[in-house]
Amino acid sequence: MPISLRDEAGFTLAEMLLVVAITALAAGLVVGRGLPGVHRIDHAALQSFVRSLRAEAMRTDRRLALGVGPDGHSFAAGGFVLALGPDRQATVIGPKGETSIGFEPDGSSQGGLLRVLAAGFADQVVIAPVTGTVQP
Repeated sequence: MPISLRDEAGFTLAEMLLVVAITALAAGLVVGRGLPGVHRIDHAALQSFVRSLRAEAMRTDRRLALGVGPDGHSFAAGGFVLALGPDRQATVIGPKGETSIGFEPDGSSQGGLLRVLAAGFADQVVIAPVTGTVQP
């Protein structure tokens, strides 16, 4: 009994190309936005940096202002620098829109926001007012 081509199981070339195109599009969206859970800020390094600033303000009994380093790719305050890398852009936003966050000699902070921009996407952490701790 002859079998026609229409009775054969399988996929056509058009169907396979459609599947490949949809898979490529989905992969491009995931890679373009970054993988879920991947941060542009190293939270542990930032927490350690902020603790050091707070301790230095209390030790020297003077106010330290955390801002963006002169290269725009780091956070800096009172001789302390946290380099982010040349592909990352740093931004500091104080509580009233200032470009720095203060750490007082009594250990308190005015709080604010640290933002890192990389590949068109931003990751940010909050510096808590009063305690000066880093909150994701």
